Amino acid sequence: MPENFNFAENEKKILKFWKEQKIFEKSMEQRKKSKPFVFFEGPPTANGLPHVGHFMSRSYKDVFGRYKTMRGYYVLRRAGWDTHGLPVEIEVEKGLGLKNKKEIEEYGIAKFNKKAKESVWKYKSEWERTSERMGIWLDFDNYYATYKNSYIESVWWFLKEAWNKKLLYKGHKVLPYCTRCGTSLSSHEVAQGYKDVTEPAVYIKFKLEKKQKIKGWNIPKNTCFLAWTTTPWTLPGNVALAVGEKFKYLVVRIGDEFLILAEGRESVLKGERELVKSFAGKDLVGLRYESLFKIKSLSTKKSHRIYPADFVTTENGTGIVHTAVMYGEDDYELGKKVGLPMHHTVDLQGKFTKEVKGLAGQYVKDADKDIIETLKKGGLLYGQEPYTHSYPHCWRCKLPLIYYAKDSWFIRMSSLRKELIKRNETVNWRPEHIKEGRFGEFLHEVKDWALSRERYWGTPLPVWQCLKCKNYIAVGSIEDLEKYRPRKKNVYYILRHGHSEKNANGGKEDIISTLLESDKYHLTHKGVEQVKKAIEELKKKKVKLDAIYCSPFIRAKETAEIVGNHFGIKAKTDKRLSERLHGPMCEGKPERLCEMLVPATPESKHAGGESIMEVKARMSRFLREIDEKHEGKTILVISHGDPLWALTAFTENISEDKIISTRQRLMPGTGELKKINLKNYPYNVEGDLDVHRPFIDGVALKCPKCGGKSVRTPEVCDCWLDSGCMPFAQWHYPFENKNWIDKPSGSDKQYPADFIVEAIDQTRGWFYTLLAVATILGRPAPYKNVGVTGFAMASEGKKLSKSEGAGEGFTKIIEEYSADGLRWYLFTVNDLGDNKTITAQDVQKKFRNFLLILFNTLRFFSLYPIKDKALLINEPEPQGLLDKWLLARLKKTVAEATKLLDSYYPTPATRLIGQFVVEDLSKWWLRLSRQRFQRPESELSHVYVSSYLRYILLEIAKLLSPFIPYFTEHIYRELNHGLKVSVPSIHLLDWPKLAPFEEAEKLALEEMEDVRHYAACGLAQRQIKQIKVRQPLASAKIKREKRFDAELQDILRAELNVKVIEYDPAQAGEAEIDDNITAELRQEGYARELVRNIQEMRKDAKYPLDYKVGAYWETENKELALAIENLRDLIKNDSLLSEINRGNAGAGHFDVEKKFNLAPGVEIWLGLKA
Repeated sequence: MPENFNFAENEKKILKFWKEQKIFEKSMEQRKKSKPFVFFEGPPTANGLPHVGHFMSRSYKDVFGRYKTMRGYYVLRRAGWDTHGLPVEIEVEKGLGLKNKKEIEEYGIAKFNKKAKESVWKYKSEWERTSERMGIWLDFDNYYATYKNSYIESVWWFLKEAWNKKLLYKGHKVLPYCTRCGTSLSSHEVAQGYKDVTEPAVYIKFKLEKKQKIKGWNIPKNTCFLAWTTTPWTLPGNVALAVGEKFKYLVVRIGDEFLILAEGRESVLKGERELVKSFAGKDLVGLRYESLFKIKSLSTKKSHRIYPADFVTTENGTGIVHTAVMYGEDDYELGKKVGLPMHHTVDLQGKFTKEVKGLAGQYVKDADKDIIETLKKGGLLYGQEPYTHSYPHCWRCKLPLIYYAKDSWFIRMSSLRKELIKRNETVNWRPEHIKEGRFGEFLHEVKDWALSRERYWGTPLPVWQCLKCKNYIAVGSIEDLEKYRPRKKNVYYILRHGHSEKNANGGKEDIISTLLESDKYHLTHKGVEQVKKAIEELKKKKVKLDAIYCSPFIRAKETAEIVGNHFGIKAKTDKRLSERLHGPMCEGKPERLCEMLVPATPESKHAGGESIMEVKARMSRFLREIDEKHEGKTILVISHGDPLWALTAFTENISEDKIISTRQRLMPGTGELKKINLKNYPYNVEGDLDVHRPFIDGVALKCPKCGGKSVRTPEVCDCWLDSGCMPFAQWHYPFENKNWIDKPSGSDKQYPADFIVEAIDQTRGWFYTLLAVATILGRPAPYKNVGVTGFAMASEGKKLSKSEGAGEGFTKIIEEYSADGLRWYLFTVNDLGDNKTITAQDVQKKFRNFLLILFNTLRFFSLYPIKDKALLINEPEPQGLLDKWLLARLKKTVAEATKLLDSYYPTPATRLIGQFVVEDLSKWWLRLSRQRFQRPESELSHVYVSSYLRYILLEIAKLLSPFIPYFTEHIYRELNHGLKVSVPSIHLLDWPKLAPFEEAEKLALEEMEDVRHYAACGLAQRQIKQIKVRQPLASAKIKREKRFDAELQDILRAELNVKVIEYDPAQAGEAEIDDNITAELRQEGYARELVRNIQEMRKDAKYPLDYKVGAYWETENKELALAIENLRDLIKNDSLLSEINRGNAGAGHFDVEKKFNLAPGVEIWLGLKA
């Protein structure tokens, strides 16, 4: 293995190997009949580039997918794409330069949605490429997408179930509303978009009307209620003031003015004041005050009065609450209760209406200054102050929301609160505090789900309303559209023209004849007989034709004439029924030759010709048009082979990717009669079944109550509903794959999920909607274990966000420190639920402290190969206490890591494995075993120790393979280089076996732990006394009574570099060293330092490891010279020298040379020569 190994480049080679050898597919196939481990992929939206935040959650998914596969489970890892909703629409609006809903509708909903559909795949290949590069295994070939008809049909089924349970309803409520996007949002969406903002809070004087009393006390002139609000824009909509009935209210005189506010809130007053009166809140109820903005439609007998309310507090403000019923939830409920006027002063664009003089047409969030100025001029502004608070913003366009009363469709989640909480109790959350904390608290306060969106690109709400009796119909399938069809159904037969002069006959091939202007082919006798046979077939079925439509080509018209004469009907020609146009170059040529010139794909065609999809589009337009003209009729359509194939494919809703495969089945022979069925389905301009707007909007239904015409309510669904239905909709449940969901066990079971993982914001998103959908359906919780990650953070502590262009340095980190390096950083830097600051420097540190150490351990194995690899032993027995200890540590690591991963604790598991690699294997066992590789006692001992390290590395690679899949694959290949192996990849192996732990192994661990403890204490003493480790000492004394086994004692003696280990259980310190350095010991220290320097020089000179060289030295220090002479053999052996002589031959004579201080004041010159 090269020293300058490039991890990132090696990963690309391994990725290529995985693809070519289909390793992922093989890993799935070999577990196909095993017990399933169910995994749900939370669908991302591919209309933006992925960043490291996506990498973070996907990496955790990959870990457990790989781990459970190695543990023997079948883990289906189906990729999915979230394709609907505001995130997509906003990007399309930007691309088209559209500013609002009005401009979208002027552009055209069909065109807009087509762009939206295209946009969701804009970065699909980049998502797939990046995921693959990250080492993440997902099945991208068999993905699900939320815009597919089958997916939407399952969502409709769910909504019908909610409707049947009386959980889906239409209501009028105050909702968080985005004026820019023109739609309301759900509470879980709002929870994702709070921002701290500073806005003006104002104190307003509401002047009491004259000639009123409070408990017999005549209210003086210039008496005002003092109220406080942080939303000045709602003041034009004020219709009432609210007080707390049990609170005490004060009448305070300031100058010639009387102000009323709650006791305890006097601190908001300015200047000298005099307490005049005090009253209970209930005494104020019913008092009248003057309207601030004099809006006629808000003035009724019940408006502009004081009302009691339990939402009033005295914690801030004045204890008197300004109430605008159309712009606050509590306000709205109060208004409903007491009958306050419900009238908007703000339109759906967030602009004031014409009634609001001086503010009409102004955006509410821009109007604070003008409103404050108006109040000031009217003498009604008491004061203002900047107020910082957390305010909801649109989770996608980032603009502030307003609370706005409007119609919307809801799911009654508040009635299921107990059921939601009950299901949450069955779930294992990581981190644990999420269960009762962030998620649990959200469930305790759950509100009805505001489901509908007044938008375009989304799952259409499957509810129709009768124009006559106003009855609602909820549709639960696409077939329901046919069930409730509003008009009598037409019956359609198709007939291909009879055999003609262009068709193959008597050895002649079929001729292309698709240009009407050169049409010349008549029916043959055979063709006439075929048509007559078709007539007999119609008669046998007792068919009475009402209309015949045919192609304008001679062979089709002659066919129509024969049929028409029999039934007494004159056929109508229609150019759209013409033969498929093959282009001028094919005209008059054999059909077989022309077909060979273009590939058989849905969109392929000759120059000037038509693709089969284009034929399908025109044929579908024809059929839909005549279906509108007729009702309850039987109609015959006469055309040609390809057009009738395309028409049948249209009526059978064959998708583009499958149409070519249906040619043989759907292509009619000459004179062949078939019946087709046109259903009451929505179709787009291409003739494809498309349940999106605007096509679904054109589908009318028959009211089952009165028989009237029903039209669809125009809303689409919250896109979070799509992802919440994913466990069912990805399998088109219940229309297909029922056993996968309903079956309690079996290899094809796919509900509930055993594990899912996403970022913490999904506690208000996907985690919630999954649980909501399952609860509505009466199913158990949709997941058993949930991992919640923190956010990926930039170095300045700010959350990385796709919508803000995050993650530009993501690929640089991978290229510099590898995907494995980044993965290892994410798994080990902190716990799963913690935020992770991701910088190149931090990743580099983890890369060096683990991956490079693992690499060097593997490289050490390859540096000292045995002569015949066939002699390697697969599972060698440990030789000596050190080997036994390492095996015991491995067994313990496997057991503990398995337990942690089974409990979904990836960080402690990776740290545990990492500690074993770095501290136990590399820094302890390998360091203490180095001589066994470099200078083995025999070839057999070399084979053994190599086999042992190979075995340990292989087990480590298995342990690490879920976390760092690339480098573990590399380890597996290196360890098996030159050997015949039956398993091509480490990712096709099982997880290490959980072996029983024996008593002797426990003792070995305890004893070695003590050795390492005393070694650390002794080395700490050396550091305190500033004695280098290479300097031998006479003895070390440890605080222990029982003597170590001879082998362990030798290890401790070598670690502390002492001649003797002594024992004294009564001594004060854990370890004490004899710091008296004799001349003999000092000379040995010189020799060891000299060996270290020679080894460094060998490395600089790039000598092969087993290459013996000559060394030359010179020094003026007599003690050093004596040491070299006395310890010549030790230096030669440990430095792999052929000779060591005194003398300097002059500059340039040596491969490498240097002069340095071996110790303070002890200088030496060294030179090496091969």
